[in-house]
Amino acid sequence: MPSERAAMMKRYVVISAILGASLALPACGKTPPLAPQEQQTVNAMTSNLTPRCVGRHLIDLPADATVGGVVTLQDALIETEIMSIDAFNKEISERETELKAVKSIDAHPFLYLNVPAWDEHSRYFMHRGSEYSHIANRILEGYRWENGVRVKVTLEASDFSSPDQADDPIVQRMDIKNDVPPKANHVFELLTNFRGRAENEIPTEPGLCLPYGLILGKAREGERVTGIFTLASHEDVDFTLVTDSGLAAVGSLLQRHRQIEDALSQIKGGRTVRKGKVALTGVDAEEWLLAGPRPTTEVHGHLFTLEGNALADDVLAPFVRLDMETANPLPDYRPLERASLTDGEALAVWDAISRTLRPRPNAF
Repeated sequence: MPSERAAMMKRYVVISAILGASLALPACGKTPPLAPQEQQTVNAMTSNLTPRCVGRHLIDLPADATVGGVVTLQDALIETEIMSIDAFNKEISERETELKAVKSIDAHPFLYLNVPAWDEHSRYFMHRGSEYSHIANRILEGYRWENGVRVKVTLEASDFSSPDQADDPIVQRMDIKNDVPPKANHVFELLTNFRGRAENEIPTEPGLCLPYGLILGKAREGERVTGIFTLASHEDVDFTLVTDSGLAAVGSLLQRHRQIEDALSQIKGGRTVRKGKVALTGVDAEEWLLAGPRPTTEVHGHLFTLEGNALADDVLAPFVRLDMETANPLPDYRPLERASLTDGEALAVWDAISRTLRPRPNAF
């Protein structure tokens, strides 16, 4: 919806504006030469890049990168986790027990359906969400175990016909009083078309990549995938790749320069490192690179951003955004004294990785 898209673009601008001081670059904009130790660090990070699939795109990342993220497809939330069949059965059993224990505060049921979707490797629940939810509220919750991966699909729906609320004036004005059937079909479609995969397995058929999985099918609107990659060797560094087939930007990254520069002017020492067009295969891209004290750790770090297809408004050329951040908080709240990458190292790593972003062959 337009408001959702506008909110997402505003969020992107705000993120791009939380910056710090610039790097000391020559006037021509070329990256300064690296010291031997810096070159050694960059070589260690970039000499063994491996392709990773996010949405319908590929990007080469360090082999030690582990993935997490969020996926929605036409409003359905899709979550995946590697697990054994025994762990899957345990999870389903515990979820069933949890849902059965909830009692509505009214006389109507909380749990409406608790059935296998197909076989013993699947389950489908339909419930109201909480004991306080409206009697028309429905949460559709589907599970499937496939090739060592559990997929969970969740979608909100409503049914004002059971119990019948036809006498309610508000319900009388509704064109659709029960959207459970089409939304349940959507959940089952996603479960049916899901395939588990190893993260280093690159699909060769049309489909949407998500962590440890693939949803088979041609590209469509409403595909939103966020892949967040963290590095074991550099715990303060992460890469975030977002693809969104339903996002039509109000302007490209460079066209939004006034908003970004206005925000930068309010940050002491906030400056741009580098910005401009980027030549990528199959992606119309621009970048804006910044550095300085990070907002959470207050340690000098980096926020490098690339956006592609911002003005395309085409499911065959979805919006893509790549962020590289350094000086992020460490796991377990350990203090961070300094970023694990110097300014030169961060730029060199960014250039090596960001330029590998491309559409996956036969993905669409």
